[in-house]
Amino acid sequence: MGKSRYSNSGKWRSKNPKSRRTSQKIIKNTPDLEVEIAHLSSKGDGVGYVTDIKNDANQRQEIYTANTLPGESVRVRLKTKIGKGYDAELLELISSSEQRQSPLCASFTRCGGCQLQHLNYDAYLNWKQKNILNIFEKSNIELHDFRGFKTSKNQKKRRASFKFKRTVEKSYIGFYERQSHQIIELDGCVVLSSELLVTKELISAGLSRIIPVGIPITVQINQYETGCDILLISEEKLNQETEVALTSWAADTHFQRVSYICNNEIAATPLYQGRKPTITWDDIIISPPPGCFLQPTLFGEKELQTSIISAYKDAKNCLDLFSGCGTLSAKLLSKKVRVTAIDSQEDSLSAYQEGYQNSFQDSLLSVETRNLIEAPVMSDYLNKFDAIMLDPPRNGAFPQINQIALSDCPNVTYVSCNPYSFAKDAAVLIKAGYKLANLTLLDQFIWTAHCELIANFQKG
Repeated sequence: MGKSRYSNSGKWRSKNPKSRRTSQKIIKNTPDLEVEIAHLSSKGDGVGYVTDIKNDANQRQEIYTANTLPGESVRVRLKTKIGKGYDAELLELISSSEQRQSPLCASFTRCGGCQLQHLNYDAYLNWKQKNILNIFEKSNIELHDFRGFKTSKNQKKRRASFKFKRTVEKSYIGFYERQSHQIIELDGCVVLSSELLVTKELISAGLSRIIPVGIPITVQINQYETGCDILLISEEKLNQETEVALTSWAADTHFQRVSYICNNEIAATPLYQGRKPTITWDDIIISPPPGCFLQPTLFGEKELQTSIISAYKDAKNCLDLFSGCGTLSAKLLSKKVRVTAIDSQEDSLSAYQEGYQNSFQDSLLSVETRNLIEAPVMSDYLNKFDAIMLDPPRNGAFPQINQIALSDCPNVTYVSCNPYSFAKDAAVLIKAGYKLANLTLLDQFIWTAHCELIANFQKG
């Protein structure tokens, strides 16, 4: 649980994506094109090549088209200019790949949640693994022990961030359409748990009566053992009457907790809480704060924790950076390993410490609130630990990695959901004398181009 929910200013970080349609030139008056798809991009779009666009016959142009596969012939219409290529809309599938399958979800072709449901499962796994390993190869990162790609086809995500908006005609809740701020309502979603989907509809029914017309709301749901924890994030400050109505509505639901925050505020306001949302790791019962980072799947969480326990169950003193509520390190405490947890979120650290102290009467856990990007832990301090584990934000942990590289800590475990930032940080460690001892891929984001990894480095 190491991903920051706040900007450097301490205010809530908006997750609204910037649309390429508003930042790139719209292509007009170009004829439809027939394109042969050569390969998939790192984001899962089919890539083909054409010449003679806008009378530039000497330059080969890349054409990116969603929902296409290598070997397919397609007819497309150019939409936007992106760098040296073009984003295109699929108009017709002239010939299809043998690896193509019917998407499992009726919303797939428009929803921005998944990118690869049209690719059969075995081919999808093969592409994702090759894509990530190719990143490491291009970065000259040698894998001494690749421990494979761990997957669970039947996994369901237990967290989601939906978009809600009420208009004069009706209300909408779902995910953004690809490269757009238009909300696509889900029809047969196959990646979210059934409880999340039911909760989404209950929330929509309530907000449709309460939220003023035109105010966008992000609905963040974490599904814990004791039930769903709801955080409502508005782009505009809601008036007191609306907050009171939300509180009354929340009290009549089965949700364990409903909280609210405006984008420019620092802390969430609890509107209603029944039984505390909790998550249990061995004998430690933790009640995370509203909006706390939660590993997307239970499958992925267990794989990460198993890997940490296997590596450090006999260690004496470990450091957990970007720790959140202790996803990686909590189970080590049950093995009597001393843990120091550092994160920028004081509420997450407090939840971790409170959960531990309620279960154990010793002082093996210590916590520190610190922004590790702006104020990394110095190398001299790192030398006293047997092992360092970190699960940084998507952009990586470059300032902190520089200090780890200068240290003499013999073991480093790095968890990442972005192979590009990981490769950058890994190169720093390797240059400083660390060896990438082993690496495992985890598919926590099924039918997407995203992937989790856990890597162990050793020095000396």
